[in-house]
Formats: sequence, structure tokens, C-alpha cells
Amino acid sequence: MAQIQKQFEDFHDEIKLKRFDENATLREKRDIIIKKIEDGLDDKFKDDENGVPSVEFIDQGSYAVDLGIIPEDGDYDIDEGAIFDLYIEDYSDPTELKKWIKEIMEGHTLTPPKIKNPCVTITYSQDEEPIYHVDIPVYAKSKNDSELYIAWGKEHSNNENKYWDPADPKGLNEHIKNRFSGDDKKQFKRIVRYLKKWKDVCFKSSRNSRPPSVGITIAACEMFNPHTEYNSLSGKTEYVDLKALKNFVWNLKNKFTCEWDSEREEYLYSIYLELPVTPKKDIFSKMSKLQMTDFYNELDELYDALVKAEADSDPHTACKLLVDYFGSKFPVPEAKESRYQVGKSNSPSSFSA
Repeated sequence: MAQIQKQFEDFHDEIKLKRFDENATLREKRDIIIKKIEDGLDDKFKDDENGVPSVEFIDQGSYAVDLGIIPEDGDYDIDEGAIFDLYIEDYSDPTELKKWIKEIMEGHTLTPPKIKNPCVTITYSQDEEPIYHVDIPVYAKSKNDSELYIAWGKEHSNNENKYWDPADPKGLNEHIKNRFSGDDKKQFKRIVRYLKKWKDVCFKSSRNSRPPSVGITIAACEMFNPHTEYNSLSGKTEYVDLKALKNFVWNLKNKFTCEWDSEREEYLYSIYLELPVTPKKDIFSKMSKLQMTDFYNELDELYDALVKAEADSDPHTACKLLVDYFGSKFPVPEAKESRYQVGKSNSPSSFSA
């Protein structure tokens, strides 16, 4: 087996996205938006007899659980939940709270804020291209239970498409962060980032729906197993990312089921994976069977490549094979022949004049 753990770890360092406390620019964008919303609510409700609604902000998504990668398209995605200390029973139209945020953020960026089904999106642009966007899902509580509910729906959606849906953003963060610990957790994070980068590289075609990143993360929580081996040269037990990734991809492939589609007259693959917290919905429900079949086929190709890389004794050819799946940032060491030629040309002659 090619010894390419160093190449995997160097690759990880290249694609890893720093957390908010390490990335001043993204932290600044988040903090500016939070301050603007808080000040905007103070101004909007200063004369309201019920007072200014209290709101708590929580980091969500890859930043919250430290699993982000540098985006392929340069458009950084920040998720920041807004939890209002309000009751959903008092707001039959859940988009009302989202409209508050939209109105407050109007004019803050060149691109107007937009209300989407799960959130309000604030987009920062440069040269007419998005460089950051902040998704703000909005939550409130209920008088009848201790659950949080997310405001679902667009501004001009029909009433049946606007509703309060149970959610547990804090519980999801904790589930992911607490799944592994110590060095096992470090390998878990590396494996998730490798597969996220693979997704960016291999799902560029418009015909493919990209698998959701949260699906990859939750799948890893459920199906990833840390892999270590004893290294007789170093005398230590060491982590082997190639085998850990190969085994995870194998487990994920086996999560798919295959059924005959009589209309298309072909076998199609599908995958069901439940969110581990409320509302426990199928994470891949938005993907069609054709899209899930593309997902499976791409995973199958990746698995074959990992098997071949594992069987290859030369780090150069093993890594060169993986570049097609992880992109040009995956390092490729010199070929054996090149190393030999360099060594040969630089070695002193055994004859003297």
C-alpha cells in the first residue's frame, strides 16, 4: 500500500476552512449582521407596548461544528440562526418574523435580502459575483411544548406552504460535535472534509443535484469508523485516512437500495437517512431517484479509485489517481523514476582524475 497519509493531511490543510474565531473577515460579517438586526429590532419596536422582542443568535452549519471547507466557487456560506423569544401561536404567518429581518437588512448590501423557504439570505458581492452569503433561519417557541419551530415559507407563498416546522438546531450541533472525541474526532473531521471536497469536484454538472453537505456529515456520524494501523518503522499506531475514507464510502454505498423503475426500464438507486434530531426528516428527500442514482454512481467510482490507490505501492501514481476525484489541490509526490534520476545525477563519481 502506498504511504500517502502525509499527502492526505497536507490536502486537508489546504481545503480546511477556518472557524469564526480564526477567520476575522467572516466573523466580522456575521457580527455586523447580528448587530444590525438587534439595533433594527430596537428601533422597530421602541414604541410597541409589548416591548422589543428578545432574540438569540446561534452559529449553525459547518462553522458551528468545525467541518467547513474552502468553497470551490468562492461563495462562502454562513448559517446564523435567529431564535426569537416569541410564541408561534401569536404569528399565524411565520414569514412575518422573516420580513422583519428582510426590512432591517434592506440596503445593507448591493444584492437585496431574499426570503427563502428555510431562511433569509443576505448576499455580499464583489464585481457582481457573490463572495459571501449569510443564511438566517428564524425560530420561535410554542406555548404547548418545549420545542423550537422554524419559520418555513417564502414571502409570497400560498398559506399551505407557510408553516412552523419543529426543529432542534442546538441539538443537531451537539450531536455532531459530540459524536467522536480526541484524535478519532480529528480523523472524522478530515474524512468529512475530503468527501465534501469530492462533492464539489464531482458534482459540477447542471444535470446533477449536489448531495446536501449535512447528509454527508450525518452519514459520517452514523457510518464512519476510525482506522489506525501499527507502523513498524515508527513503532507507533497511526491513523490511516485512505483506509478510513475507503471504508466509509463502502458503508455509505451500502446504505442505498436498488429498485427497478418500470417507467424508465432501468434500475435506480435511492438512499434514506433520517435527521438524528427533531424533525427527524429524510435528509436526502429533495433528491430525485435519478439524482440519487448519480450520487451512488459517483460514490462507486470514488470507491474503486480508493481501492486502486490502496493497492498501488507508488505514492506518485496513487495520488495522481486521486486528483481526479479531489481536485488539483491534492498533492502528488515525485515519481520514483524522477527521484532516482535526481539522486543519480547528484551523486559523486566513484572515479577521480
